[in-house]
Amino acid sequence: MNRLKDTLIAFALLALFFVVPQSSCERVSSSYTEIEPIMVHENGMAYVSMNECASCHTDIVEQHLQTSHFNTSSLSDFSDQLELFVEGVNEVQLADQSVGEFIFEEGVGRQRWYERGARVSILDEPMEITIGSGHRGQSFLFWNEQSLYQHQGSLINARNQWINSPGYPSRMIGKRPIFPRCLECHASYAKQEQSTLARPSNTYMNREVLFGMQCQVCHGEAIDHVRHHRQHPEDLEAQYILKYSDLTQKQRIDACALCHSGTRAAKWDADARNFVPAFSFQVGDDLDAFFEPDKIDEKALQEVDIHANQVKLLMSSKCFQESEGMDCATCHDPHAQERGNYKKFSAKCISCHAAPKHSTATLNTTDANFEDCASCHMPFYESKAMQLELDVNALTPVRIRNHLIAVYPNKS
Repeated sequence: MNRLKDTLIAFALLALFFVVPQSSCERVSSSYTEIEPIMVHENGMAYVSMNECASCHTDIVEQHLQTSHFNTSSLSDFSDQLELFVEGVNEVQLADQSVGEFIFEEGVGRQRWYERGARVSILDEPMEITIGSGHRGQSFLFWNEQSLYQHQGSLINARNQWINSPGYPSRMIGKRPIFPRCLECHASYAKQEQSTLARPSNTYMNREVLFGMQCQVCHGEAIDHVRHHRQHPEDLEAQYILKYSDLTQKQRIDACALCHSGTRAAKWDADARNFVPAFSFQVGDDLDAFFEPDKIDEKALQEVDIHANQVKLLMSSKCFQESEGMDCATCHDPHAQERGNYKKFSAKCISCHAAPKHSTATLNTTDANFEDCASCHMPFYESKAMQLELDVNALTPVRIRNHLIAVYPNKS
């Protein structure tokens, strides 16, 4: 009897040895939830929600959500800007005496446009998408079936003033098409209805737009990265993700130059008989394979408009040319909102220029701010390309920081 009892106990222990680890393994795998992409690029790259990134990188994501990069496009929400729609401040009149009216109805902001003397609006559309973080101004887009258009009215946030959209003549047009190259600098991805057209089209897979500059614009596909680290939380070395430290200097600069190097024409693909589609470039690629080269030489540099051409100006600076490995992130943290943090930027300058050689005139200037290097060496200039119609037929240039780091005679 005792021998039978001992035998049964031995079998029970063996069963426990084999069964428990297997059932434990099944519990782990059953608790893992498969990650579903929120959108898929035409090249097959899967986009995941930024919530997936935030589960491990909470602080970085929370900081990034405050940046102009992330807020450069979004679904419109005017719930905290209702003063913009009050009668008396909610109209724009153009030189041809057509009028734009901005109204808020049933939780939706709308633009209504009237020709001169007209009592019935000839254009009445919702402001569905907001373009711009609001630091300077914001423009608005609307859908017409699968086609995307820009409204004629924009907003200057600093003045809480509606204006004629930059680039529009001072007459009623009402809308202009939004082509993929526009969205490429204001959204992470927008799937076109047809991507093999020989000329740009403003038609998209309706609502398949990934707003703002999200994590995967710079870090590449993240779904395998998230899967791996969910299943292997003990692995603290980042796997299956593009690391900034692995990029060459040119690759790092190209990542920013996609949107900060002025207007460059898309390259013509002779084999496909098509322009290289927007959203084709991925960080790590050679930007010159996607856009025609920037042919601006040093002689023409002074004529370069500063709007959106910061990379070319930076690369023409002695600071860049005489520094090893300098790129945009040398001074800018892409994950943080740093605008106005002059001491932080000056500290970057001082890290290389510990004993700056200021002229006697500069040292004797009573209003010189030695905690703000950029005010003298990267002063604001008026853009020739970006001008605002704050009053009828009166254009006011936008002032933009000049990224040609230099000694400016009028500042010394």
